Amino acid sequence: MVERPLLIFPRASNAEREKRNNKFKPAKANVPSIERQTERLEPKFLRIEQAFEKQRATIQKSITGALPEQALVLETVNTIDDFIKAVQKIDGLEWLTEWETDIAPDEDFFFQDEKGILSDKVIGGRLFLVMSDQQAMKELRSLWKMYQNQETFPRGKTKWRDLFKQLKEIRPWSISDRFRDTGFLEDWEERVAAAQETIRFEIELWYRTNDEKRREASQSIRALIKQAEGKVITESVIPDISYHAILAETPITLFNDLSDNTEVQFIRSDYVMFFRPVGQAMMVIPEAEISDGTFEDKSSPIYDKPVIALFDGLPLENHELLRGRLIVDDPDNIADRYRAHERVHGTAMASLIIHGELDRQDDPISRPLYVRPIMAPDNRDWSDTRVECIPINELPVDLIHRAVRRLFESIDGQAPVAPTVKVINFSIGDGARPFDYTVSPWAKLLDWLSYKYKVLFIVSAGNFTDGIDIDVPKEQIATLTPEELSERVVKSVYNNAHERRILTPSEAINCITVGALHDDSSSITYMGPRKDLLTIRPILSPASRVGLGYRRSIKPDIVMDGGRQLYSDDFRGINHFVVNASTLAPGHKVAHPGKQGELSSTIYMRGTSNATALATRTSSQIYDMIDYLKQSQTGGETISDDLIAVLIKSLLVHGASWGDMYQTFERMLGPESSRIKDRVIPRLIGYGSVDPTRVLECNAQRVTLFGSNYLKMDEAHIYTVPLPPSLSSKKIWRRLTITLGWFSPINANAQKYRQAHLWFDPPRTELNVDRFEADATSVKRGTIQHEILVGDQATPFIDGDVLEIKVNCRQDAGGLNSEVPYGLVVSLEVAEGVDVQVYDEVRSRIRPAVQIQSNPDSR
Repeated sequence: MVERPLLIFPRASNAEREKRNNKFKPAKANVPSIERQTERLEPKFLRIEQAFEKQRATIQKSITGALPEQALVLETVNTIDDFIKAVQKIDGLEWLTEWETDIAPDEDFFFQDEKGILSDKVIGGRLFLVMSDQQAMKELRSLWKMYQNQETFPRGKTKWRDLFKQLKEIRPWSISDRFRDTGFLEDWEERVAAAQETIRFEIELWYRTNDEKRREASQSIRALIKQAEGKVITESVIPDISYHAILAETPITLFNDLSDNTEVQFIRSDYVMFFRPVGQAMMVIPEAEISDGTFEDKSSPIYDKPVIALFDGLPLENHELLRGRLIVDDPDNIADRYRAHERVHGTAMASLIIHGELDRQDDPISRPLYVRPIMAPDNRDWSDTRVECIPINELPVDLIHRAVRRLFESIDGQAPVAPTVKVINFSIGDGARPFDYTVSPWAKLLDWLSYKYKVLFIVSAGNFTDGIDIDVPKEQIATLTPEELSERVVKSVYNNAHERRILTPSEAINCITVGALHDDSSSITYMGPRKDLLTIRPILSPASRVGLGYRRSIKPDIVMDGGRQLYSDDFRGINHFVVNASTLAPGHKVAHPGKQGELSSTIYMRGTSNATALATRTSSQIYDMIDYLKQSQTGGETISDDLIAVLIKSLLVHGASWGDMYQTFERMLGPESSRIKDRVIPRLIGYGSVDPTRVLECNAQRVTLFGSNYLKMDEAHIYTVPLPPSLSSKKIWRRLTITLGWFSPINANAQKYRQAHLWFDPPRTELNVDRFEADATSVKRGTIQHEILVGDQATPFIDGDVLEIKVNCRQDAGGLNSEVPYGLVVSLEVAEGVDVQVYDEVRSRIRPAVQIQSNPDSR
């Protein structure tokens, strides 16, 4: 029991949402004349028609008997609002999806300022992808002629005029499109070099909303794969995220020719969106230098219901640190594929979630940890300790979907296996797919599952294992001071941010994405040839991947200690350092299966997986705090069970701040300082490092209040925080921290994607405070708005005055017709030691009241 627990907000009042006054209107690119568009695009329309005729001839010779269709790419500058409605007005033309892209300026599309000076600014564009049959092609051609002749467009089709005006490119979805940035070609080359005769891969199909069209696509691809002497292993359709995929295996030589002239029909098929490799979520296990130890059991009674789930490799259940603390659910019998000493990653993650880093000797969590193995040793690896990866006979999206449904739904007469779970640890990423523009099917799945089941995914940003290049001649590196070397490393990380992008599925908007700090509690007893390139603390780990997220949202959301990553000289490179994979300190001391499945072995590990597990451990402690308040504090009975996960999300981020790293990055990245709060620091560390003590209890000078509820579109809730009278007219430092987190439903095929935008405008004048960390625009791009406001000037108010925080809800992407769960957390504090009893004064002015009760029938 803590002396000063967090407080539950009194009743909020209902209101209409604020009407946003968006004075900023983005500049529009200059576009060509009708004559120039005709000159540019007429040949492209002709090529599309020729390609369609060629495809029709090919299909007539095919065994599938499918009618010819063609996936088209329409690339525009700027946005065409409600374009989907214009597509639906044309028979035979089907909307597929919409993506964001960047367009390099050229002589036809460019920006210029008021003085007429041309700019090299990149133009924001859109890719509209549609499926067309022959009838639709004819009508599209007719509309194009109407644009050329400046005729009046029919009602409902005027958006096509706007599109033709801004149309940069129109072309068929090509074979090269199906492989670009998927990692398939790199995987294929490795397997060719290894003399493999077959290759297993995922075919992601265009999702068709029409059941008959979807069956036709499936039957056609299956027939073509069989024709090519391949086989289909499994197939998955998840309508809620517009996902349709087939896992197949074929002779590897079929991919020798990926030109437009390839004769392999399933590669040419217009039903195909992407080819992807499988088994890419892979954990490489280093040869371990193992230590043994005895462990003091600090157990408090363990409750029987799990609230934390770990989706990972299979842990060593009988390890001294894990025995009696796991609920392992293995419906796929993955245990049969493991040898005891290969249970490395799952054992380490379970150890960190339950105990934290062992060198700290903290108390274990109070509830059992539910574990669902989703990785297995890779049979293609001939090492003694094989890498762990998603099984190659599974589609990862389908596997995760089944695993989460099993937690919360009755399936085939079997009751949900762990419906009390609120948080799922996901320390896994697809190394072949750094995030770039479009949200991946994995991320879409996590977003949809978060909203559907009201569960929080905590996901690792991913590790960067390619080492560090220092922009200094090698002979001068030894002359750098430790701070100069640290600065060079930070600049290298930032300047190569594009190569260090976060890994799928960590771009998911509803999850918490975790990056790693270069820190831990270990003691180094042996250094050897290893080098610590960063001597400044705290600082981002050079092994941590960086953001931003979808539509430049803040990613990673937070950073946690990931262990100090050491490096070694790369004698092949002039100024390159390689990651040192030693399992000696420094790092996080964790349980390990040893060389033969020993039950007391430990090693040191590091990386974003570790940081994610520690964030999950903190979320378990937050759950215990909320559960205690539900039982003991007035108003606790109003905390709905299905809102606890979104409350944990808000509370976890509420403890984050940039702290000293703000000044460090500002000093080291001076030339970028104009965008320091918008692009620079959020890209590296998100909202910052989490201090768990700030969200688990209050102190005399700091009070924290929280609440949760549901909002519908165009509604608002107003929360009030009493102002402590002793703070009035005093010139002392004060900080106001406000965090709003929500689970948004998604529109999987819209560029805006996020259906619900919740926000607040922080009160500033009442306390004379202003934003101190993240930029006001950046914080509103995702599903967490975390604001820190600071001031030290006196401002008068009287007893009874309050801060008002209005939580608003509006539609972002189309189709918002359901309630949106959210959690709000507010902290008010003054400097420690100041004689202002903030906690007591606020607490005494909060009168017990009943919070808003959502109508259960409306959900």
